[in-house]
Amino acid sequence: MNEAPTAALILGVRAHGESDKLVTLYSPDLGLVTAIAKGALRSRRRFVNKLEPFTLLLARCRPPRRGGGLFFLSDAELIDAHLRLRTDYRRYVTAAFIGELLQRFSGEQDPDPAIFTLSRWTLRRLQHADAPPQTALFFLLRLLGLCGYRPDLDRCHLCSRPLADHPELILNPASGSLGCGRGQRQDSATLTLSIQTVKFLARAQDMELALLPRLRMPPPVVSQA
Repeated sequence: MNEAPTAALILGVRAHGESDKLVTLYSPDLGLVTAIAKGALRSRRRFVNKLEPFTLLLARCRPPRRGGGLFFLSDAELIDAHLRLRTDYRRYVTAAFIGELLQRFSGEQDPDPAIFTLSRWTLRRLQHADAPPQTALFFLLRLLGLCGYRPDLDRCHLCSRPLADHPELILNPASGSLGCGRGQRQDSATLTLSIQTVKFLARAQDMELALLPRLRMPPPVVSQA
């Protein structure tokens, strides 16, 4: 059975029985999987201080003998503990939000190295930078693009004119459409976005990941976005 080591982000951990743990992992090689770590609750060597939410591991996982079963986590080496994500409230809440999005947008055992790279960058950014809301925004925007839901931020879907021609724009979350509001009824289900917010979002869609921290968004823009 294949137990080649793979990088993996821990998205969740829970006790299983008297001595085991169930660990939700996202790996560029395996995708989203749940693995059982035998004896982890009592381990003083193999898993001590390693199986914590948001840690980055070099993990050895054996696939289940039958499809749909649990993977077996035989060993793990700690790469990055991301300690501040578990000791700072704002960072913890943001990391939990990111982990939930990652699980909801990922299929079981459907690996995507680009999504893993984005997730690893995001958690590292949360660990070192003091901008959790902006980091969460970048993650969601780029995740939508990688999953095929990239928002169209170039033209109004109603009149086809460039969005820059309109001072305010109406977003309909149900359809994902962004328009100038001409002939569109505004209600509690729609959101108003300033052109400044839309311009920042459009830039964030196309910048290299390593350059995203250079994009300084004013707090009102981050809040609206």
